[in-house]
Amino acid sequence: MKIRIALVFTLIFGACAIAHAEWVKLPTRTFANLKDILFQDSKTGWIAGTDGTLLRTDDGGRTWLPVQKFTTDAILQIHFTEPSTGWMLCERSVYSRGTNPTSYLRKTTDGGVHWSKIEFEDAGRERVTRMLFDRNGLGLAFGEGGVFYRLQEDGKTWKRSRAAIHFLLLDGAYSSGTNGAIVGAGGTIVFTQDSGLTWEQATILHETQTRINSVFFTRGKQGWAVGINGSIFTATGSGRLWRLVPQEETTATLNNVYFTSSREGYAVGDDGTILHTTDAGANWYLEKTRVSHNLNRIVFNGKLGFAVGFGGTILAKGPGFTTPQDAMPVISSKTGE
Repeated sequence: MKIRIALVFTLIFGACAIAHAEWVKLPTRTFANLKDILFQDSKTGWIAGTDGTLLRTDDGGRTWLPVQKFTTDAILQIHFTEPSTGWMLCERSVYSRGTNPTSYLRKTTDGGVHWSKIEFEDAGRERVTRMLFDRNGLGLAFGEGGVFYRLQEDGKTWKRSRAAIHFLLLDGAYSSGTNGAIVGAGGTIVFTQDSGLTWEQATILHETQTRINSVFFTRGKQGWAVGINGSIFTATGSGRLWRLVPQEETTATLNNVYFTSSREGYAVGDDGTILHTTDAGANWYLEKTRVSHNLNRIVFNGKLGFAVGFGGTILAKGPGFTTPQDAMPVISSKTGE
């Protein structure tokens, strides 16, 4: 009986330890502002940032290798539509921009070995802040002043299209169906019910001019959005109607939101802020990060969570990332193609 009780206690303690595992800061050899993190599959992942910083993992995120640098421009986003086909959204350095447009793209057709440069058609000085792809690989790109581009059928040309939106657009997401939303400054949320062919202004029950930085849809089609002053919004169904979710844990700007299931989600933001909910957003609580740098993105690869941000910050959470500091995984200084 004592053995059984001890075993049960051990299992309960172990489960609680995993559920409340703290975030571990991975040592890096970069001070870049890390802007994006993406996992193509359970093994392969990418981290992108300023000064052409690009890291890759082939073991699910336990080790990251710097890819040989091919640009000093900022890489704002990386996305793969297929294992071999991927896109980068890049921003030219102000010191070498000259008369060239601020933003441009790079595309790979060999899984990230080579990246060719592609310009937006009729591009100007407006910054393009984000790309958005549906399940069929149809792409949109948007940014300052409501600038909007659509990927054409040739899979290479991005043509400028008319938009009635004039605010800065910052992020977008599709639900599991044809619905989706794009968010931005001035309390902007626009939604689509036809996979992005048309967009309409959504309604926010709490009147706000809040800058909304990120949007995410769970598999249950519930929408979540976050922004400045710790603001969190949610919507059900089409994304037509949003309401403010009260939380008193932080007033820090929230930069990204991500849900691992319909009930469990995270939001990351300035000053090392990570908020966590396990009851579908009814309650949020702060998690310990022991960092003060701004966090830009968060993603989970199975049970492993990763958050990236300013100053080369990479935080990890999950099995294998609870070891002592001197035994933690490191980022190799080796380069690869």
